Amino acid sequence: MNYIYRPEYTVEKNLLVPLLSVSILIAVLLTNYLLLGIGAVILTIFLYMYGERLLIGIMIVSLLTIVSDFGTTLRLFVHLVNFILLAFLFIKKYGFEFSKYPKIPKPVIVFLSLYYFSMIFTSIFSQHFFAGVIMMARQSIFFIIAYIFFSFINDIKDVRIIIISLICASMIIALSSIYEFAAGGFNLVNAALGIRYRIANIVGNPLKGSTFFILTIPMVFTFFLSGKYKHKSTLLLSVASILLIGLFLIISRSALFIVFITLMFILFHLNKQLFKKSITVFFIILLLLFLISPLYDTISLFFQIKFGLSQRNYFWAMAVDVIKDNPLLGIGPGSFKYEIFNYSPVLLNSWAGRVITDLYMATQGENPSHNLFLKFASDMGIPGIITIVYFMIYYFKISASTLKKAKDGITEYYLIIMAISAAGGGMFIRGLFDSIGIVTYGIITSDLPFWLWFGILIFFYQKPNEYFSVNSLQSASINDQNNIF
Repeated sequence: MNYIYRPEYTVEKNLLVPLLSVSILIAVLLTNYLLLGIGAVILTIFLYMYGERLLIGIMIVSLLTIVSDFGTTLRLFVHLVNFILLAFLFIKKYGFEFSKYPKIPKPVIVFLSLYYFSMIFTSIFSQHFFAGVIMMARQSIFFIIAYIFFSFINDIKDVRIIIISLICASMIIALSSIYEFAAGGFNLVNAALGIRYRIANIVGNPLKGSTFFILTIPMVFTFFLSGKYKHKSTLLLSVASILLIGLFLIISRSALFIVFITLMFILFHLNKQLFKKSITVFFIILLLLFLISPLYDTISLFFQIKFGLSQRNYFWAMAVDVIKDNPLLGIGPGSFKYEIFNYSPVLLNSWAGRVITDLYMATQGENPSHNLFLKFASDMGIPGIITIVYFMIYYFKISASTLKKAKDGITEYYLIIMAISAAGGGMFIRGLFDSIGIVTYGIITSDLPFWLWFGILIFFYQKPNEYFSVNSLQSASINDQNNIF
């Protein structure tokens, strides 16, 4: 396999600085954010010093952390500036020579073909055709953004920028959760009373926040557990601790379970002895939890174990009923908000009914199935379930193939691929309990983290075996002290 053509970065400061200056002017004059303007000045100085890679990292962090809680005007401005900059950098790098655009693997092309066929075909036969059109438009914009970020991956330095940026975004979300918890007086009384205490953090939806931790905690722990970065162990452990606290405060049982599973998978491949000891300790702790009643009661209250599936059974029942009535083509993408109350399994004035109503208002009617596969089946019927199952199968195949190539090669490459494979696979397992985080019709804060990871995986997947060799020409400049951590 030949190397994919990837033009190198060329920092044209005479173009970059004026572009950022215009953005600063817009920020100060039109949105009245003086601090944003000052921050943009500082940003311009750093960009002038460090170039476009820093800009790409900042764009990732801003897209994922500056959300509606900061104000609609600010979010709109940030997104608009980011989209303009993404288009500018892409055209500057590749121009309109389509033959030089980074290639997408055949399995991904097949998935995209299946996905768009499913959306188009089921929308045509849906009672809410234009709802499907809106979903397709939003999804298309998202895929363009994800592809542009993928196109910026030219070498390991670009991979590091994306990884560091996503970890930084996760740190911001974790710190916002910690701040919110501290502002509330570190109060866990609500949990002791049996009231679900969940920190929503800056992204608003706890499930969206948990996606960041599911994807980044394995990455940090992989480098920590590898034993190859002992000189950075303090940094790695500090970052991991903050991310774990953020995950714990969200109180997502499915996320905690997936993080545990992915970490055990990674540990099994990196250190089998430590894996065995960890499993033993885990079961001892689990046994003690059941034997010590006060401790079990506290944990049970905090994680609402006695409340079972946290109303997921109601949402699953709704999705199953939709599938029963529309087994072949579903109700069409984007149509659930028009049909949700026709399928409510409980009275809307009941407690469970109010949960359904609140979720409907919070998500603006998004499919609340809380199961990735039920969501695709209820929205797009048989074509939808074929699409998502195909994507899941080939994600695991791409991961396994890439891991095999990298296993005996450059350590940093192998660790990155290991972490992404485990975390991405964990996201599909999480899909049994939550439908968010992989393909949510183009919601950036929900899906972009996964697709950034997937883009890195594709980058390595497309490389020949020689690329991973410690004796390759690349290793002379890569296997240095400038690794991720």
